[in-house]
Amino acid sequence: MSVEERVFEIEQQYAHFVQNLLVLRLTEETLRLVLVLNDGTTLRVAERWQAGVLVRYSYYWLDAKNRLKIGWDNSPHHKRLENFPHHKHIGEQATRAFSYEICLEDVMDVLEREIDLSLDRS
Repeated sequence: MSVEERVFEIEQQYAHFVQNLLVLRLTEETLRLVLVLNDGTTLRVAERWQAGVLVRYSYYWLDAKNRLKIGWDNSPHHKRLENFPHHKHIGEQATRAFSYEICLEDVMDVLEREIDLSLDRS
């Protein structure tokens, strides 16, 4: 799948949940996007693909004031965490935890549940 096809797939799959999709950069193997979600938060998406396999990713969920809520990535720098190199930063970069959310689809499942819960409390 090309990165253009991946962007189209994201637009189609999450149209119910994303107000706007901003393309920051597309190359042959890399995409960088900002997804503006229905609740006013944003998700910064970076993916690098090789031969159809996702090899690097980062997904950073920011509140309306651009403060980190949760960020997921697979940068290989936290070797002591379970499920290395997959990990997440919660609330700030220094707060790290292992992560089993290892692709955009996993992250969007989490965000849909979190946002639905917060809207239910409003």
